Amino acid sequence: MRDFARDDSAWADFLISKAALILASVVLFAALFNLVASFKELETREKLDFLALDFKTAVDEVGSGNSGSGNSGTGSLGSKGSGSGNSLAGAQEEFQGEFQNGSQDESHESSYCFSEQEIFRDLPFAGDIKVKVSGEYVCLEAESEEQSFRAVKPFAFKVLPLNESSLHEKLSVEFGPPGDEETPLIANYSEIGAFLQALGIEEAVLNPSENISLKKEFIYVRDEEGVSSFGCVLVYQ
Repeated sequence: MRDFARDDSAWADFLISKAALILASVVLFAALFNLVASFKELETREKLDFLALDFKTAVDEVGSGNSGSGNSGTGSLGSKGSGSGNSLAGAQEEFQGEFQNGSQDESHESSYCFSEQEIFRDLPFAGDIKVKVSGEYVCLEAESEEQSFRAVKPFAFKVLPLNESSLHEKLSVEFGPPGDEETPLIANYSEIGAFLQALGIEEAVLNPSENISLKKEFIYVRDEEGVSSFGCVLVYQ
C-alpha cells in the first residue's frame, strides 16, 4: 500500500478515483431523474387523453340517446367524414339520405364540467387547460414546465359549438325559416349541408371550470315527401 503522506502520486490517484466516483453518481442520478420525469410526463399525457375521451363519450351519449340510423356519425358535418375518394355528389346524396331517414326522436340534454372530474384535479396544470370544441373534435391543450400537452378526440356524432337560439337564428338568416318544427327549412340539401359544415369548422373555446351544456337538437326540413328531421349535438356555455 502506498504511503499517502510521502507519495504525491498516491494522493492524485485517490482524488481522481473519488472524482470519477462522484461523476458516475451524478450521471446515475441524472439518468434516474430523467426516467422519473419521463414516466411523470407519460402519466400526465395519459390523464389528459383520458379526460378528452371522457368528454367525447359524454357528447356521444347525448347524440346516441334513442337515435335512429339516420343519426349515425358519418354525415357531412365532418365527424366521420367521407373518404377523399368519394365524390361531392356522393357526399350530398348521403347527407340527403340522413335528412330523409332521420327519426324524430325526443331531444336529450346533459351537462359536463371538467373541474368536477377527479382526473382533472390530479393534473399539474388543471387551472390552465384550454378546452376547444369544433364540429369534428374536442381538443385539450396545456403547458407545464416548458412542455406542451395536447389531446384530441373526434366525435362520433354531428356536433355544433352553438346554443339552440344561435343555431336557429343563423339558419333563419341564411335560409329564411329557422328550421324548427313549426317552420322547417325548404329542402336544398347541398346548401344546408355546406352551411352546417361551415358552422362546425370554427372552434369554440370553453371554460373548464364552468358547466358545458350538451343538447341533442333537431333541424327540420320540408320536401315534396313531407317534413323530416336531422339530429345534431349542440355544445355550448
